[in-house]
Amino acid sequence: MFRSCFFDKKSEFLTLAQALEITGAKLVQEVDLNKKIFDVATLDRADETQISFFNSGQYLEKFLAAKVGFCLMEEKNASKAPQGAIALIHKNPYFAYSKIAAAFYAEKPFEFLGGKLIHPTAKIGEGARIAPNAYIGKNVKIGKNSFVGAGASIMDECVIGDNCIINAGAVISFAKIGDNCTFFNGVKIGQDGFGFAHDAGVNHKIIQLGIVEIGNYVEIGANSCVDRGAIENTVIGDEVKIDNLVQVAHNVVIGKGTVIAGGVALAGSARVGNFVQIGGNSSIAGHIAIGDGAKIAGMSGVMRDVEPLQIVAGIPSVPIQKWHRINAMLLKLIEQKFSKNENRNNFFS
Repeated sequence: MFRSCFFDKKSEFLTLAQALEITGAKLVQEVDLNKKIFDVATLDRADETQISFFNSGQYLEKFLAAKVGFCLMEEKNASKAPQGAIALIHKNPYFAYSKIAAAFYAEKPFEFLGGKLIHPTAKIGEGARIAPNAYIGKNVKIGKNSFVGAGASIMDECVIGDNCIINAGAVISFAKIGDNCTFFNGVKIGQDGFGFAHDAGVNHKIIQLGIVEIGNYVEIGANSCVDRGAIENTVIGDEVKIDNLVQVAHNVVIGKGTVIAGGVALAGSARVGNFVQIGGNSSIAGHIAIGDGAKIAGMSGVMRDVEPLQIVAGIPSVPIQKWHRINAMLLKLIEQKFSKNENRNNFFS
């Protein structure tokens, strides 16, 4: 996950007693308060040394199968806790998790050296070209024959592969990028995901601990944004092509060869398969899966899973044949409603 490159771990571990004090959570059983928690993790990846949270029935299956050692949850879910997990009871588990994550980690501050646009620790490959006013940060690695354009910034610890083109005004942070990628003007990679926990009338910022991983032969259009992950990484597979003004939120995973047209927004933790086609101005809801080879018609609102090879359209999206039938039926009903003497065109104007 490359987390250690971008974040300082403030504590090697927290004791269970410290976690209870930080969050205000309670236990439902007597447990050794000196037990150690070594990290945060998602439910499906956590092990017995780590802490996670459960606050949505959507993740009940993952919760029941989890190998997590410590889990923040509401009291109503304590009886469902996975075997071996210590339940930390809190009325707002997501907010409690945010306090634990902040106790463990802090972003490493960017290290600027006065008057230097290329940090002396940066490693720039043979044949690479860097515009005179581009910024290259600490420990950045840029591959052979890559290009960084005017006003672009590659922030500390990022890795850029061979033969990449990073055009003017692009900003790349918290990212590892493969070979032969092109980022057009104004692309922003690796900024904070949109993560907040609401508690007592306040939206509390949640530290975003993932990065952005981008494969080979990826193109991302002008002014598109790819947020870094919240716990795990945001991942864009090989040969993905993304048009202008596309928003890819935290923890999104996009499979190989997928094509995304302009103005699309993918909400957090959406999973997009291989060779998917997403039409312009469509919106993809968070935490849903789009199967391999699926097609999303332009201006669709996808609010539930899409099966592999399925073609959908509409808001909310449905199989495209059904969408066409719905529109035909609506038009027929409208035509039946109005008399021949009424100007039908006025209805649609």
